[in-house]
Amino acid sequence: MPSFSLVLQIIVDGIANGAILALLAVGLSVIFRLNKFVNVAHVDMATVGAYATLFIFTTLIPNFWLAATAGVAVVAAIGYLSHKLVYSRLRGERSITLIIASIGVAFILRYLITFIWGSNQQSFALPLMRAVRFGDIRISPYDLVIVGISLAIFIGLFFIMRFTSLGRSLRAVADNPQLARVSGLRTENLLTKVWLAASALAGIGGVLLAVKTVITPYLGWTMLLPAFAAMIFGGVGSIGGTFFAALIIGIVSEFAAMYWLPTYRLAAIFGVIVLVLIVRPQGLLGIKAVAK
Repeated sequence: MPSFSLVLQIIVDGIANGAILALLAVGLSVIFRLNKFVNVAHVDMATVGAYATLFIFTTLIPNFWLAATAGVAVVAAIGYLSHKLVYSRLRGERSITLIIASIGVAFILRYLITFIWGSNQQSFALPLMRAVRFGDIRISPYDLVIVGISLAIFIGLFFIMRFTSLGRSLRAVADNPQLARVSGLRTENLLTKVWLAASALAGIGGVLLAVKTVITPYLGWTMLLPAFAAMIFGGVGSIGGTFFAALIIGIVSEFAAMYWLPTYRLAAIFGVIVLVLIVRPQGLLGIKAVAK
């Protein structure tokens, strides 16, 4: 039997990983809700964020957090361009067409990164920091920062969606874009803001993931299935549901790696999701809808 402290340690590690996953999944979820397709290139935006931050940090701005902010801005700009040059021109096409287009964008980004930086592992030259101890539990200061950033972002998103005119407008566009357009809402302007925000969240997730691991051209790609799982598990378009689903997935993944095999992480994740969706097909906090 595992000790209680070991179980708590696994949960703490899983929460840190889930906090990163949540940032990737919520952007994927919001884009899916508004544009009705899975943006495969979304996770590669995370990779771009890591490499952009690495370049800025090592050549232009020696302060890591300022460099990370600039790297996220680069990702937001690329997300804006991809929306304007690719996806907005395909609006009205079938979802499969948009998915294939996003796969093309993903390959372009990935191989452009490989061409510029190569495929060798790289990392941020960050100082080593002593773990914070809470009894027998050890927590990396970087994990505390990651969870804090993720929690602050999700609280901000919740208040924006619940209590601002922007949030109400976005919900209206998601529920009925034609009616929202007839009502005078500037849907194209709203969609542009969503793409900017979703891309920025992917960039933040990519930078934080690179802080915990190493940077490779496949950094974001490895997160596609877990992010998609968190989106479905939490309920498509549900910010709170996506956050809690990502935390659960992070914890389940850590338990699977500890007591099973690391290669079976996805099997454990999707096993839990299937069981939950049998009871709640709409996800944790999703709204049940009837297909027409």
